[in-house]
Amino acid sequence: MKPKIDRTAWRTLPAEQWNVRTAHAMVIELNAEKFGVDTYIPLRGWAFEQGVIKRSLTEFGAAALRVTIERAFEEYRPTPEYPQLTAGFLIAYMLPRIMPQVLAEMKRKERTETIPVNGGMSTEEMADWL
Repeated sequence: MKPKIDRTAWRTLPAEQWNVRTAHAMVIELNAEKFGVDTYIPLRGWAFEQGVIKRSLTEFGAAALRVTIERAFEEYRPTPEYPQLTAGFLIAYMLPRIMPQVLAEMKRKERTETIPVNGGMSTEEMADWL
């Protein structure tokens, strides 16, 4: 029997194994760590937040969503009126601005990793060319 995967272990779980529970756990834990929020209250209820997380995971993937969540928590400044950053607010209002930057950076990184440094020439071709 396969061991049960802890879907809330967002720090160690590979992106391909993320689901809604993983992303929610990340948001809840970061609120506790960064803002001292003991009781997480979802925006418009749990079902709404689970829906927006699911759509984001499907559309953008777990790796991009994770980076977006991390950046949103770097930017967010809690106030007495809004002491926490909810997943619903993050995805509905911050993701449209942050995600395009994250996707562009991921694409740029992917391109630079696939382009050979010497233009794809063998050592002999390089010596002949020089």
